[in-house]
Amino acid sequence: MLGCDLAKSLDYTSFAVIDMVWTPEINDFMHHLKALDRIKGVDYPKIVELIIATIERLEAEDVKRGHAHDGPHLCMDASGLGAPIRDYLKQAHVFQDARKLWPVVFTGGEAARHDPVTKNYNISKSLMISNFLSLMQHRRFDYAPDLQALPLLEQEIAAFKQHLTPSGKTTFDAESGAHDDLICAICIPLMIGEWRLAKGFR
Repeated sequence: MLGCDLAKSLDYTSFAVIDMVWTPEINDFMHHLKALDRIKGVDYPKIVELIIATIERLEAEDVKRGHAHDGPHLCMDASGLGAPIRDYLKQAHVFQDARKLWPVVFTGGEAARHDPVTKNYNISKSLMISNFLSLMQHRRFDYAPDLQALPLLEQEIAAFKQHLTPSGKTTFDAESGAHDDLICAICIPLMIGEWRLAKGFR
């Protein structure tokens, strides 16, 4: 799966490549973070080209290794800027057959639902962060130790804080001035993987 958190030109657009693998030892899926990167100041058409090229490269690598695969899938932020990029990708007819496009819109509260009109998955950031933390606590998420962006990811995780809203609900937010693009690029495919993809195999 390719996770993508999109941003305007003054912020970072981040990408995460995650392998979702059934693991008999735990009788469940493991999520392996294989690649992590972010870019800034790139024109939107170039971002579309980069996403398509990455999906095609991941598929070619799987074929070369002789791996049977379901995908690769794109799990992308479809909020704001993500909406037109989602539409461009649909028009490119890249996502068909084994490949799928899973657009996610960040919402408030702690809800997760599929919108049958827009075809988006409306999921709260709080729910996605909680899922990420749960996978780490149960040792179902790991990452390649040589990721160059790992120190940046660790900074983002350290800057994320849990707090209660006036209504008593628990939320997670980055500290003022801190980035959360890498975390979101990881959390989006992890959430889709657990909520939608894994159910078809269990």
